[in-house]
Amino acid sequence: MGRESLSAPRYNRPVASLPASLIVLRHLSRRLEAALPHDTALDTIVETLGVALDLKEAVVWLKRLDTGEFEPGARYHSPDDSTGPLQLVSGPRPWPPTASDSQIMRRGFLNIPFEYQGEVIGELTLVPSRAAGPVDDSAREILNDIARRIGPVANVMRMTHDLRRSSERLVLAREEERRRLRRDLHDTIGPTLAALSLRAGSIRGQIRSNPDGAEAEMTQLREQLRSVITDIRRVVYNLRPPALDELGMLSAIREHALQFASQGLRVQFDVPVQLPTLPAAVELAAYRIIIEAITNVARHANADLCTVRLSITDNVYIEVFDNGVGLSPDQRAGVGISSMRERAGELGGDVIFESPQGGGTRVLAHLPMALARDLDSLKTRPS
Repeated sequence: MGRESLSAPRYNRPVASLPASLIVLRHLSRRLEAALPHDTALDTIVETLGVALDLKEAVVWLKRLDTGEFEPGARYHSPDDSTGPLQLVSGPRPWPPTASDSQIMRRGFLNIPFEYQGEVIGELTLVPSRAAGPVDDSAREILNDIARRIGPVANVMRMTHDLRRSSERLVLAREEERRRLRRDLHDTIGPTLAALSLRAGSIRGQIRSNPDGAEAEMTQLREQLRSVITDIRRVVYNLRPPALDELGMLSAIREHALQFASQGLRVQFDVPVQLPTLPAAVELAAYRIIIEAITNVARHANADLCTVRLSITDNVYIEVFDNGVGLSPDQRAGVGISSMRERAGELGGDVIFESPQGGGTRVLAHLPMALARDLDSLKTRPS
């Protein structure tokens, strides 16, 4: 079925000669031009269309910013319809629509895409009731005009949905980090410190009666304390590497890269002379991704040269490539690759891994800064 035109409406009949349903549609078109409240706009649109055209179903689909798939943004189902909703909404799906196509087409459904800044960002699916029959040409012309005006409103809604999903991912990541910290402190460091405290009490009781034995016990206690200190430093490092604050991100990365020189790997940098101040979450993600990428080159690529490129605008763009053996076609994502993707995904970004024709491996990461800046502002806002 062909797509509907998004051109301006051609109807020019006097309002008095239009059916009541078309008058309602004209009114909705004008309201869209004047702007509806963004939080209720799509619900208002589908409900108005559903009532005015006696529809069984009306669905606004929105193209997700993160996956490019379409998901329902608003839906109307006729309260007078006793057969229940059609299986139109079944979660994210690719374009073109495929859900229950045969069932929908028998009912004469109408599908109208809408755009924002030249990109199709959604579609309006209308399913007439049996009594109403297919949507006529006069109504289609007005619907095309409505679709043309939906774009800006729908784009705000899909950005809101994307921000909500990103916030949910960050909350989940934060809670997972808290769970990991609790496990490290409660299950490992806490019991060890409690045992050391008891051992210190035992040593104190031996100082007068068995000084040689107490001294030997003290030596062992000292070694155990060093082990606990190492564990605590590991926990702190996993939260935020001290080198980031002590040296800055680029210097910390360069220092890490030097350890691979003895393995014959030279790491060169194409980065800004001076970095702007980055949100803490973006700086940490960029550091972790670059470090992991360099480490993977040293371990698996059999390369002697690795290049790190970094550019910063409203986003951080990272490129790490080497002259090694490249990726195997059947290679599965390991812990390091999954970790890089998760760190970028928490900020609404992404990471791509590819093997160029000339050989080697290229890691491309994109880290948006908008969400991290919003979170930073929330942290610093007075309560």
